[in-house]
Amino acid sequence: MSERSIGIFDSGVGGLTIAKEIIKLLPQENIIYFADNLHNPYGPAPLDEIKSYVDAITGYLVEERQCKAVVIACNTATAAGLDTVRGKYEVPIWGAVEAAAREANQRTKTGRLGVLATEGTVNSGIYSDSLKRLNAAHQVFSVAAPDLVTLVEAGDFNSPRMEEAAKGYLVELMASNIDTLILGCTHFAYLTDVIQKIVGPRIDIVYPGERIALEIKEFLAEKRLLNQQPEVGVKEFWSSDKKAMSPLFLEQGPLFLGWEMPDFLQSDLFGKEKKTIVLGVIGSDVHAVGNKILHYALEEAGFKVINIGVMASQREFIEAAIETNADVILVSSLYGHGEMDCQGFRDRCIEAGIGDILLYVGGNLVVGKQDWSEVREKFKAMGFDRVYPPGTLVEDAIKHLNSDLNLKSRSKADNGNSNSF
Repeated sequence: MSERSIGIFDSGVGGLTIAKEIIKLLPQENIIYFADNLHNPYGPAPLDEIKSYVDAITGYLVEERQCKAVVIACNTATAAGLDTVRGKYEVPIWGAVEAAAREANQRTKTGRLGVLATEGTVNSGIYSDSLKRLNAAHQVFSVAAPDLVTLVEAGDFNSPRMEEAAKGYLVELMASNIDTLILGCTHFAYLTDVIQKIVGPRIDIVYPGERIALEIKEFLAEKRLLNQQPEVGVKEFWSSDKKAMSPLFLEQGPLFLGWEMPDFLQSDLFGKEKKTIVLGVIGSDVHAVGNKILHYALEEAGFKVINIGVMASQREFIEAAIETNADVILVSSLYGHGEMDCQGFRDRCIEAGIGDILLYVGGNLVVGKQDWSEVREKFKAMGFDRVYPPGTLVEDAIKHLNSDLNLKSRSKADNGNSNSF
């Protein structure tokens, strides 16, 4: 459990500022960062829509990638979906708002606090609610600054245009005589120097990155979940739309973060082509009912299923896989002659030019009572990636499919995503 990753996600690159603090404080931890550039910016979108993104990304990190903890490194996403995912998933989940509110509550001397955020965060009232729960006497003044997110995503951190835009949003907060300013959007951390220059030294700027990192470390230590490996942890960076990432940000971001910019991999979590599975029952087996159940369950799980039916040959599986550019061949056999029917399957895939396709097989695969571990090793030696005994839950196969397909995608991509920081 302790070796599992910490998942972090944001609407784009803003959450890298929180990832930076977590990586600095917990270098041995494995990290998975997800940037939802496909739906960026979150700020103007309806909260119900953002909630669906939060649920989907959290589900991916918790269920598919088995993360031991998750950080919603986006204030708008926190406002929209934190309560929902905390009620749905058992792993600890941090949001950016609570940590920032706790930090600001400790720092303010007058109780007059400003919040610079997106429209979604401001309209939700989440900062005002969080701060007043800590101290009912707090006075909270909030201003939405949507243009700043767009400029940061474009890699503009300190140009005259950026400074002028920031000044326009900050004038109202400064006029409210605040003594503490919460950067209520992770993107705004890139603008700390510009904002401090505008508001002057009298106003204390609060950003939650370091606080979140400290709280995660304390929690994992208390639960004995800190990664004890001696090596620096593996870092993965994913984007729902890699092409939408600004080349200028990829150039300028490292200057702020102090990193060599990681190579983001393209995720297919949202709106991408479904993975294709060729499904069938091999040999002279006519178990059609189980085949239909598998077909239905796999489609419900989001796969495209090419069902070639019962009494299928190796050649029919392979031809269907080539024709549909399939990612997986899933073979079932219940009549006991799977060993004979599947012999040489991987070799024929190699001959057909699809040698790297995932091969799954399951069922009553051999005649007579044999130790299952020996059966599994026998089919593994034949080139099958996964081998299942009778009675296996289809949910287990689906979990393995998602895991194996993700691993395959990562191994095909440039390994630059495994940077150590």
